[in-house]
Amino acid sequence: MHESILALGLARDSEVVDALLEERFEIYIAGDEEEAAQYARSHPVDLLLMDLTDSAVPLTRLIRTVQREQKGRRFPAVVLTPSEMDLPVSKLFRAGANDVLKKPADTDELLARIRNLLSLFGLIEEQYGQTVTIADLDIDPKSRTVTRGGIPIELTAKEYDLLLYLARHVNQVCSREDILKYVWEFEFHMVTNVVDVYIRHLRKKVDRGFKKKLIHTVRGVGYIIKEGQ
Repeated sequence: MHESILALGLARDSEVVDALLEERFEIYIAGDEEEAAQYARSHPVDLLLMDLTDSAVPLTRLIRTVQREQKGRRFPAVVLTPSEMDLPVSKLFRAGANDVLKKPADTDELLARIRNLLSLFGLIEEQYGQTVTIADLDIDPKSRTVTRGGIPIELTAKEYDLLLYLARHVNQVCSREDILKYVWEFEFHMVTNVVDVYIRHLRKKVDRGFKKKLIHTVRGVGYIIKEGQ
């Protein structure tokens, strides 16, 4: 199976598309954000390629849309910008780009950068697919199953996402703001206790009945998973 590239803003007869097809990439060119979401809903996306010349979709929103449809599957994003564009490259990186090239891009260089990112993210995806174990808690990202002491724990989709996020940052304090941003994928600009509510649910399901407590509150900041006390 060849790597799949989801593209937005590229002309179907462009030199870039021809070069990708010649390298045996599977490429799907979406006309807009909705079409990109429909494709990502039913196909694995290995890389997102966006040409800002003709695209009016904000980069951050497009990445979040595709991530949501990919159920958290990680992929790199490469952005092509017109040579006369004044937007700072640093702003594109902050928006989620993993690489930025000005047009007209040298196709050999673009292919090399794409191959490099796919290799790096392939290793990351492999690591992200490995079971996360903390004390007697086991989280399997591939099957999205959770057990503690060998006992299965039934979680909702968002409870699972929150637990996995905390577990992947074991022994690190996770602020409420970061949890909202990376688990809910939104930056809340209002007062909300959604994180606290879900933490209470997790504690009932993950810690209740066990002597060692894994989920801890860091007052005024957020939460942390550690071996227990």
